Amino acid sequence: DSKDFLGAWGGFAPDFAVIPATYLWRLEIDPVARTCVDMGVAPGSVNVCAEHPLVHPNFVMRKATNVYASVSNAVGDSTAPLGFAKFRVEDGGNEMLAEGQMNEDVDAWWPGSRFFTGEPLIVPKIGGDPEVEEEAYLLGMVKDAARDRSFVAVFDLERDLKDGPVCKLWLKSSVPHGLHGCFAVGGEGASSVFC
Repeated sequence: DSKDFLGAWGGFAPDFAVIPATYLWRLEIDPVARTCVDMGVAPGSVNVCAEHPLVHPNFVMRKATNVYASVSNAVGDSTAPLGFAKFRVEDGGNEMLAEGQMNEDVDAWWPGSRFFTGEPLIVPKIGGDPEVEEEAYLLGMVKDAARDRSFVAVFDLERDLKDGPVCKLWLKSSVPHGLHGCFAVGGEGASSVFC
């Protein structure tokens, strides 16, 4: 249904032939002049289809070096989310790539065929320096469609994502694709400040 509030994502199942590719954009605004200084695909993220970008929670309102996201691919094609990526938006390359050309420079982890990823979240390390973006973990739900099971992938952000998760927490059953997780310290089920 084209009138669905999800637009091209609406209907019974997504039709990726009509869903436009989604990229991480960088928008720079001069608050004094009230003008847009620069707008374009963020450095280091060219041709990487990304959804649900996030930064370390201590850097939400200030300049962050790293942006993380659930990603579809690195060739500019609209597909389901299939991995996780880290973008170095302050020092990443900004060269343009041809449509369909692989972005070989992105730090991404791809779990394999028939695995689908959800929206990740970042959890600062207990005792870590709150001024260091990398002293945290990236948590992301992954569905193994072949086995009909899911796991939480845990990445140490002091390492490259392409090295894979430091652990996989397999769940007893499959968890359908979802959005917006949160993390609570201490297991009391209290709401997190990161939700």
